[in-house]
Order: sequence, then C-alpha cells, then structure tokens
Amino acid sequence: MNLEQLHYLVEIAKHRSITNAAEKLFVSPPAISKSISNLEKELGLIIFRRSKTGMVPTQQGKTVIKKAYEVIKKLNEFQEEAKFQEILAKAELKISCTPILAYPTFYSLLEFQKEFPEVRVEIQEKEISEVINDVKMEICDIGFLPSKQTYLDKELDIVYGDLGKGSPCICVGKNSHLISKDFVTPEDLINERLIAYNGKIGKYIMTEYFPYNEVVLYTNNIDIIRKSIIEELGIAIIFDFAFKKDADLLKGNLFIIPLKSVKLPDSKLWYIHSYIKPISDHAIRFLECVKNYWQ
Repeated sequence: MNLEQLHYLVEIAKHRSITNAAEKLFVSPPAISKSISNLEKELGLIIFRRSKTGMVPTQQGKTVIKKAYEVIKKLNEFQEEAKFQEILAKAELKISCTPILAYPTFYSLLEFQKEFPEVRVEIQEKEISEVINDVKMEICDIGFLPSKQTYLDKELDIVYGDLGKGSPCICVGKNSHLISKDFVTPEDLINERLIAYNGKIGKYIMTEYFPYNEVVLYTNNIDIIRKSIIEELGIAIIFDFAFKKDADLLKGNLFIIPLKSVKLPDSKLWYIHSYIKPISDHAIRFLECVKNYWQ
C-alpha cells in the first residue's frame, strides 16, 4: 500500500469512475485499475464493485476509503504546516520610523520577538517625508512618525492610524537639582544648558520657549541625547515616550519631569501602511506591540 493508491481510492469514490479519476489525477485508466486490483489482493478484500451507476464501494471498501480520507487529510495538514514553517523561516518585517520614535519601536521589537523569534526585522530611521515615501513605494511594511493629520490626509495611497500624542518634558541626570520637582515651566529653565531634539517640533519648542538658552547640542540621535544627559552636558527637552522603558530611567540614572506651559503644534503620532499592499499578519502583530508600549 502507498499514498498514490490512497489518492486513487478517494478520487474513484468521488467520481464513481476510474476514467474520471484518471483524468483528475493525470494517470491512465489501466494504471489506476491495475493499482487498485493489486491493493485489493494485498488487503484480501474487494473495495469496489462495478454497477450500472459506476464504481460502487463495498461495505468493507467504505471503511478502507474512510481511512484513506483520514490519512490524506493528515498528510495535507502536515504539508500545510511545513509550508507555514517555511514561510516563517523566510519571513521579514521592514519598518521605517523617525528617530524620535526609535526607542518605542525598539522596545516594541523586544516584545514582538518573544512571540516571533524567527522573523527578521529591519528598522530604518528616517525623516518624516522619507518614512511616508517608504510606505508608498512599498519599501517598508509599516511606518511610525509624528505629523499633522491634515498632512497625512493629502496622501491618497496610505492608511494611517492614531497612536496618541506625546507630552513635552525634560530629562535630567541623577545629580540634577530639578529632580525633586513635580513639573517645570520654561521660566524654571532660563539658566539651564539645553540639549534639543533636532526635528521640526524640537526646533519649534526651542524657538518659541527657549530663545535665550544656551543649546549645547542639537541632534536627532536619541542615544546621543541619553548619553549626553547622563554625562551632565545639559538637560534635554524631549517627549515623555522617548525613554519610557529605558534601562537608565529604571535604574535612576535618568529622570523625566513634565514640562508645563508649552503649547505644541497640532501634531500627533501615527502609524502608516500602504493602501494598495495588504498589511501582513506580522506587521499587525508588531503594531499591537507598539500600542501596548503606549498603554
């Protein structure tokens, strides 16, 4: 007995015809007929009887055919699982994000890879316009960026969703005289040396609220900002989500203090993906991890 014979049994039972089964399986009718005869001899029973209505299973034949169905069903399940595992082994997820969202993206990745360690993830830090272009050109699967909704509304070939709105704050080192404060205002920081995020919103905050402060560093590299604070080069004007789960924050080397009396432009945090290209299951799961980060 072999799998080929089991397929012959199932197809003959479906069509009640050796000829039709042969057409379906691209095999000659004599070859199928001979194979079934050999199987009947091997099992010592008659599986089919010829009648005016075609090939009719005997009572014993029905039992054998039922088992053949079960074996083929299990084989198909095995093959599907093997294909799925092959897809997983080759799976990759490409993400574009602005630098200010690099840390939230990274910590979301840690959660994602607990569930999908076999998926290769590529994260590119880019400017807002480049993130949008990557999504439109299908260079990446999903993008994360701050933007005005009116700006995204102009893009007809992307889908976007709201991730929330970050709040401005300052980040200081463990030796700062400000760590005892529940919040600060721009007036509290008049004499402070500042580290600023080198983006549109960061420059807006500095121009509007800190025009006379000494800015020791402008950068869009979040890791450099973090290290500069620890080395006490100055205090950073950032958003509350930037270092939310950072190890230095949890260890007490960094402190986040809300920055009050600062009105931001109408800008939010968004995820975007292509309107044309269906979002993958892995991208959907990664997005869930990002949303969990914000909760």
